[in-house]
Amino acid sequence: MKLISFFATIFLLILFSFTVSAQEEKSKFKSQIDSMVESAFQRFDEKLGTYIFRDEPTDKDELTENSCPEDVNIDTDKEEFKLRKKSYSRGLFSVSPEHGIVRNSSQLLPWEITDENLLFRYNRVEGLFLGLNYPQKYYWNDHHISLFASGGYAFKAHRWRGGIGIAQQFGTDGTLFEIGVEGHSLTDTRDQWLVDLDENNLAAILLRYDYRDYFGREGISAWTGLYKRWQKSDLQLQIAYRNDNYESLDRLTNWSIFGTDKSFRDNPQIPEGRMQSILSTLHFHSTESRKIYSAGWSFSAGAEVSGKSLGGDFDFNSYTVDLRRYQSIGRYDNLNIRLRGSSATGNLPFQKAFDMGGLSTLPAYRFKEFTGNRMLLANLEYIVNGKMFDDVDFFPSWLLRNINMMIFADAGFIDNVDPDFSVLDGFQSLNKKSLKSDWGVGIGTRDAKLRLGFAWRTDKSGPPMVFLRINRPF
Repeated sequence: MKLISFFATIFLLILFSFTVSAQEEKSKFKSQIDSMVESAFQRFDEKLGTYIFRDEPTDKDELTENSCPEDVNIDTDKEEFKLRKKSYSRGLFSVSPEHGIVRNSSQLLPWEITDENLLFRYNRVEGLFLGLNYPQKYYWNDHHISLFASGGYAFKAHRWRGGIGIAQQFGTDGTLFEIGVEGHSLTDTRDQWLVDLDENNLAAILLRYDYRDYFGREGISAWTGLYKRWQKSDLQLQIAYRNDNYESLDRLTNWSIFGTDKSFRDNPQIPEGRMQSILSTLHFHSTESRKIYSAGWSFSAGAEVSGKSLGGDFDFNSYTVDLRRYQSIGRYDNLNIRLRGSSATGNLPFQKAFDMGGLSTLPAYRFKEFTGNRMLLANLEYIVNGKMFDDVDFFPSWLLRNINMMIFADAGFIDNVDPDFSVLDGFQSLNKKSLKSDWGVGIGTRDAKLRLGFAWRTDKSGPPMVFLRINRPF
């Protein structure tokens, strides 16, 4: 019996040894697979310049992201680098958008701000548009004249579009004062804040969805601007005089790769005529910290006055305020909030009206389902990165850490009130019945841009509205 007991003990020890060894090999193999997959994903990020799979830059990288000259050593020549960075930066902002918080989209310049030299867009009123762009530069520590221009051809509309401008700049140690004038002929839209140009291009080319509405705008503008930039914060104050002729544009194309069973929707007609206005804008952005997500504030306010005393065919005043907070809860989760309000007095033309519903507003409703001259909007999203679940063994860690899980809720109010109401009047009809709201869930990539969402209305039961985005809603 003792001999049998001895051999049984030896057998159990050998079995235990093999089990431990097998677990170690399995763990080692799993780690190797995770490492290989993560390495491949990081190379994908490096080629595209994204941060979907790799870790975002550190604060030190953030300081040097834009224009570290090759002949300047950051550690030994900090003062020289600081001077060069301030003097020759194209950027108007302290932190580039891919490294900081999401900025409010508004019309600081006559056309959409881009640093790209090649212009490309596809929409239902122009077809394919190709052009060249010489972006404006900002000289933060010098007195300098800045020239900029943009131009291209719309193949379906058979017309050239673009503009040219000049600005005198006075920069002193993080403060820049500017006076400028420009002329333009544009295919314009009021929908920059709803959908990004690249996202709209993809939707139009692939799926025959063109989310933007368009109008022609030709004229001149003159402006003065005061800009300030700190290490992680920036401020822009601008006052501009605009003199433009507005015209309606028709849908001219119906081509896309997919979605051949439907048509592009018609482009809405607008009140045509000459508009002379004073436009004032104020923007402030502050990126406080970044772990997986960014934290900080974004504030925007704009006022456009177009009274007939200025001349022209339109008589209205329009005001918009947009406040956003990006709040880190922990290392791997974020709470993001946006509050937006708009109000207009006088006879607000359609090209200046406020829209709500669908992308970036109330995703459970139809796109631009509501239009009016009073609008209130609140958006909230809670995002959790899969790295929070790194200790979960039954799911591949490389997959979890590159996925965001999100819960969101939205509420909005819109109305069309008497043009003679004051700017703060017209919100009396805001109540539980007139408030539109929804909630939803989604998954997305680690940079929170590519996301698949499911949104439900709160006022009635029904199937969810499904949406796919390649940009954050706010």
